[in-house]
Amino acid sequence: MKNDRILVFDDLERSKIATNDLLGIFNKYLEHHQCRVVVLAHDKKIADSFIGSKEKVFGQTIVITPKTSEAFDSFVKNIKSTDTAAIINKLKSVILDIFHESETYSLRILKHSIEDLTRLLNLLAPKHKAHEVALAELSSLFVALSLEIRAGRLVGTDLVDRANTIFRHKMASTRDFTTPRPSIYNAAERYNSIDLGNRILNDDILIRMLTKGIYSEPLLHASLNESLYFTKAADLPAWKVFMKFDELSESESRDAAEKLISQFDEREITTPGEMFHLFAFRFLLSEMTIINRSLDEVEDECKKYIDDLLTQNKVKPLRGDIHHSGTSYSNIYDNYASWVEDSYKPHFFRINDYFRDIERQATIKSYPEFSKILTNLISTDGAKFAEKVSHTNSGNNDYATIDIMPCINASDFVQEWMGSPAKHWRHISRGIEQRYSSGQLSGTLKTEKPWLVEVMRLIDREHEKATQFRKKRISRIWSTDFRDLVNQS
Repeated sequence: MKNDRILVFDDLERSKIATNDLLGIFNKYLEHHQCRVVVLAHDKKIADSFIGSKEKVFGQTIVITPKTSEAFDSFVKNIKSTDTAAIINKLKSVILDIFHESETYSLRILKHSIEDLTRLLNLLAPKHKAHEVALAELSSLFVALSLEIRAGRLVGTDLVDRANTIFRHKMASTRDFTTPRPSIYNAAERYNSIDLGNRILNDDILIRMLTKGIYSEPLLHASLNESLYFTKAADLPAWKVFMKFDELSESESRDAAEKLISQFDEREITTPGEMFHLFAFRFLLSEMTIINRSLDEVEDECKKYIDDLLTQNKVKPLRGDIHHSGTSYSNIYDNYASWVEDSYKPHFFRINDYFRDIERQATIKSYPEFSKILTNLISTDGAKFAEKVSHTNSGNNDYATIDIMPCINASDFVQEWMGSPAKHWRHISRGIEQRYSSGQLSGTLKTEKPWLVEVMRLIDREHEKATQFRKKRISRIWSTDFRDLVNQS
């Protein structure tokens, strides 16, 4: 080959070829073909074995320092919005400091992160852009997380409950140095002037933007407007105010705590996710000696709170398998994870288990009401009945996994069915067959088998009495496969 060209090998650290093979390739071009070779590599990322042997092949090593300031300027010149470009230029020193702290050393990543920030800033309302402190805080957090994600050091799940994850590890590591370090904690350690747990944007909106590329103006504004830069503490729910504990004045903290205590005493909150925020803060207030209660006493009080809601019919029935042993809700509500510290975590999750039991009781308590709804649908809307009692690809399958059918007298069920318009029959039989077609008769709905057997017996008796069209129609209600399924269960 001709040696009148310079051969350039870029991104050496990304190569999957063995070190000795790479050196052999370079050496062949150098020694045998008398070529001039330039190899570009991230010296800190290439293998130690290569660093030790590179002097045998390369005659000269040159350290290249990227001109980040000039590169930054060129990236900003490509921004179409002069307003957004002006904001980013004003934040230049802040962004470049973050870039250097990130130790990503990649202008490509910096370019993409500036593009991410541009998309974010383009969606801000004038009031957001006018608040210089909030704008700098927002941009700093966003750029740092963008750099971390684009460098492959964080993924979307690392941003879930990031503030509490960082705090919990910081506390845990003071007691146990062997505690595994979460990725978000490692990232937070790289930055001196940024709190990666900052709640100026909630976790969900950050995950949407940085990992899915979904930039929603309404969601972005809603999240920003909950920041204390753009709202008053008094205008937010007390639990959400307390989530911003580090930003609050002493009087604001006291007001929020008093509101939480009042809401607890008045049984004001009934939505499960919000209620568990209230419970978590009840434990926290105990630890802070704001309320004179032990953790055991707080646990008992929270259970009493739940009991009172059940008595007042304020616990919503489950719409799923009431015998499932898992927790009844995610500990994230309204984009905030419950503030649960290690000291009271066992108490908190016992309350969650207790609430699951109470939800079961509330569901069973509602069976008579549910059975009336289903009985009415048998005679008026067979398709809706099928939707309610079985798993379909659409609609509300509210009663598909709860053992409610025995609450309807088998004889009444059959009489309503036989008395309904013929157009409903196939829907009703389809709903029943789908309800039990995936092993439920030996699983979650096994208590319903005696009821089903009785219904089938009564249907067979109706068939014996019927004549002509009606007899034929009744004979087509159950498939042979379904009869076999019931007999084998």
